[in-house]
Amino acid sequence: MPERMSDHWWWLPGMRPGRRMLLWHILPDGQSEVSDLVRRYQDMLAGVDGLDLIPAEWVHMTTQIVGFEDEIPREQVEALAAGVGRRLGALAPIEVEVGRLWVHSEGVALGIRPERGLDPVREAMRQAAAETVGVHPLDGEPGWTPHVSIAYSNADGPAAPIVDALDSRPEPVPLRVGSAHLVAQVRDGHLYRWEPLAEVALG
Repeated sequence: MPERMSDHWWWLPGMRPGRRMLLWHILPDGQSEVSDLVRRYQDMLAGVDGLDLIPAEWVHMTTQIVGFEDEIPREQVEALAAGVGRRLGALAPIEVEVGRLWVHSEGVALGIRPERGLDPVREAMRQAAAETVGVHPLDGEPGWTPHVSIAYSNADGPAAPIVDALDSRPEPVPLRVGSAHLVAQVRDGHLYRWEPLAEVALG
């Protein structure tokens, strides 16, 4: 647990209002146990200052940064989606457990078990990106901590009020990963929203 929180809403290099970024997300759509778990944690945080709770429709797991939409030709995006589709099609759907609480300096999230359970999905995306659009500098190193964010910090301050509010820890729940979504995402105030571009299935 961190001692202090920091403002999540700083601009990454190249990002600016209205500029869309292409990313691969895993979405817990239609999985009520996951939605209920997120809501239970958010209910505990509802009275804590300095947090932006993520609306249910925008809850996601960022899996792979692709790059800025205005820098990638459409045919490369199509080739990327096809490459990811081929690779994920060779994988069976994966079930992990989501709910391991993770408070970090910029927000509150729920991690997964096993921690490396979704690495094959991530690796498929990175391989396809390397062959089509290139791996974007913002993607960083191959290391990845899969998580579902439930709130972002919007101020600098002590972490103790957040940690104290989360003294009750609901049990983790299953998350079934049967598909991945390529989205064009934009930052809108203190919110990430996106337009879906493609969905590819595992198996």
